[in-house]
Amino acid sequence: MLGLKKQDGMYIFTAAVKTERLFLNLYEDKRRVKQIPFDPELRIGNVWRLEISEDIGKYSYAYEADGRVFSDPNGTVFTGRKKFGVLKDGTRILKTPIGEAVAVPEESEAWKKDRPLGTPYHESVIYRLHVRGFTESPTSGLDAEVRGTFQGIIDKIPYLKELGITAVELMPPYEFNEVMLPVMASGNPRREELKPTGKINYWGFTRDALEMAPKASFTSDHKNPKNEFRKMVLALHAAGIEVIVDLYFTDAESPNYLSDVMRQWRITYHVDGIHIIGTAPFQVIARDAYLANFKIWADSWGDLRSEMDGHGNPAAGGVSRKYLADYNDGFQNDMRRALKGDENMLSALMYRIRENPGDRAVIHYIANVSGFTLADMVSYDRKHNEENHERNMDGTDNNYSWNCGEEGRSRKKSVNLLRKKMLRNAFVLLLLSQGTPLIQAGDEFGRTKDGNNNSYCQDNKMTWIDWKLKEKNRDLYEFAKYMIHFRMRHGVFHQAAELRNIDYRNTGIPDISFHGENAWQPAMENYRRELGVMYSGAYGQDDTFMVLYNFHWEVHTFGLPHPPEGMKWAIAIDTAAEAVNGIYAEGEEAEIPEREARVQPRSIQVLRAVQDKDYKPKKKRSRHVKSGGTES
Repeated sequence: MLGLKKQDGMYIFTAAVKTERLFLNLYEDKRRVKQIPFDPELRIGNVWRLEISEDIGKYSYAYEADGRVFSDPNGTVFTGRKKFGVLKDGTRILKTPIGEAVAVPEESEAWKKDRPLGTPYHESVIYRLHVRGFTESPTSGLDAEVRGTFQGIIDKIPYLKELGITAVELMPPYEFNEVMLPVMASGNPRREELKPTGKINYWGFTRDALEMAPKASFTSDHKNPKNEFRKMVLALHAAGIEVIVDLYFTDAESPNYLSDVMRQWRITYHVDGIHIIGTAPFQVIARDAYLANFKIWADSWGDLRSEMDGHGNPAAGGVSRKYLADYNDGFQNDMRRALKGDENMLSALMYRIRENPGDRAVIHYIANVSGFTLADMVSYDRKHNEENHERNMDGTDNNYSWNCGEEGRSRKKSVNLLRKKMLRNAFVLLLLSQGTPLIQAGDEFGRTKDGNNNSYCQDNKMTWIDWKLKEKNRDLYEFAKYMIHFRMRHGVFHQAAELRNIDYRNTGIPDISFHGENAWQPAMENYRRELGVMYSGAYGQDDTFMVLYNFHWEVHTFGLPHPPEGMKWAIAIDTAAEAVNGIYAEGEEAEIPEREARVQPRSIQVLRAVQDKDYKPKKKRSRHVKSGGTES
């Protein structure tokens, strides 16, 4: 492994650099005190090695080649960027403090016993957040020194548990230069003379990131990023919450570097998985023994799955233990189009709500970092990225959104009521689909970026979570929380294996079945916007449910199939029922007297088969046998 290590009292530096001469620069504070050349005779290919026996633990270091000073790309700790977004720090060369880099990490007994949680995908609910943005706002209620840090996440664990989250996905938590420099900065030997553009790369998806080191400005004491990150992981694991880390790769990195980075996060920091963003040599990753049985998310694993020993091999019983996951906008785009009532979306709806492959997981979301927030999805027809100062040319134009009648914030009661119903619809769509749901932080209580769908350069109230919205939009928060817990209570909505649409256990009805306004007869014309979906409780050790989707702007009445014997249908959730915030608590469902359900425009009903108090079992006729042996 490249980087710095200390072995038998010897400091060993190993670096992969394409150059003819390489130097180690040693610094005391900001002053360079020594320059030591690497011996070309010890070079193997482009890998250089330097061993130093004297005690240099009080210094920090960087490398120099071809007149350019640069940080160790394999460094695990750096100094020089203690605070986020300080423009003058943007042109500094980050140095690695040698003593801290080789120090044995603090390892409590709890840390030694800590292991990744291994929560199955079908039992997971993911929450994607930005370490800084999650708690940086004063509305977070945290002390100033804790806001925007790994410690801030620890302090919000009770909230995550209350919401029902089982995993957090962290946007880049590693060291990156958030101060944007002119494009010519790349490879410029006079980089120190460049002036920052004044813009901030808030997200952290940059080519010059130092991905083996937790970010110093995300720590509460700015002293020991390694320990505070590990403390956060330990606390989240103790609460039953997994940690997934975003890693951004380009085609510029070597396969060995990618493997080293991923190993570092798995072995040193005990993270439960990695989300690969950008490009990567998936074949190499698939064959890395250290990364077997490890959650790895990518845009699509495609045909590589068959090569992946340890990631998707069938286990006993024919159900594979999933580790890989597809993570892309497919579910989002289809569900947004269905939600706003586009034509010809029923086939996509039927596919997406049962999508759950046997050889991999699928991560489902309706809003994510890149694109509109959930609230903006129902508030804007077009992007509003003017604050990025790129003439509104950046960001996607394919938002599949609808403003519900007025662009942006509205005072019209009818518009706001429709938006609330549409958001309830979105949470039902997401949380009652079979894939693994992901929620973007703050969407559960209606965060907005005022229509900006590419907030990569915004480090301000636009991207910081406004925790006051939790009270302002308490009804939305309570509905989202209820839906998360509703999903987890009812196994039919999060099954380990993909539903087949057949009754392969001979229970009387298929595991999942599709219906139209007439039971057992889904109408698939391109103008149709209504669909019924029944889930057999026998296939999920659960009750039997019926979900009625009406994305049309007119009322539709659904004829209902027979519920199980002795049962009747009752409304558990109705997104149009504003008076009860869409929720009929378990045991208080609204029974349906007839075998049909009237579903309001642009709304969803979830029916539950409950005990019919008036049901009387039919008496079986007795059969009498005459003495002659014939039946009477």
